Amino acid sequence: MLDLPLEYALIEFKGGKFSGKIIAELQDLAQRQIVRIVDIVFIQKEQDGSTRTIELNDLDPETYEMFVPIGEHVSSLFTNDDLQIAAGKLPENSAALLLLWENLWVAGLRQAIEDAGGQLVERVQIAPEVVEQFKQELAAE
Repeated sequence: MLDLPLEYALIEFKGGKFSGKIIAELQDLAQRQIVRIVDIVFIQKEQDGSTRTIELNDLDPETYEMFVPIGEHVSSLFTNDDLQIAAGKLPENSAALLLLWENLWVAGLRQAIEDAGGQLVERVQIAPEVVEQFKQELAAE
């Protein structure tokens, strides 16, 4: 496990309220073996700036059950430093979900590259802001 590219995302929910609306999509991605969710942490940042984190295993039983289809591979890999850095990016009175996932879809591509005698030299994800800026520059021309 964990020999494929890992990615993480910090998803903020304004007003300090977690939304369960993304759970179905996470379950779908996991069930179709596109990703394997490796770690999930909930972060709550209060009005006074104090924060608390909740690991998946610390959720109430009913909420935990919603994550069972994606949680069978979940490990605690985020460090306290990771959580502090993530919380520092959030405004007061907000809640966030910090996700770490393994890109399973890469395995087939990796094998095809090797079979073709190729070697991956670089793989980079372009930030949405960069794409948006490029689109705006194209539109201005």
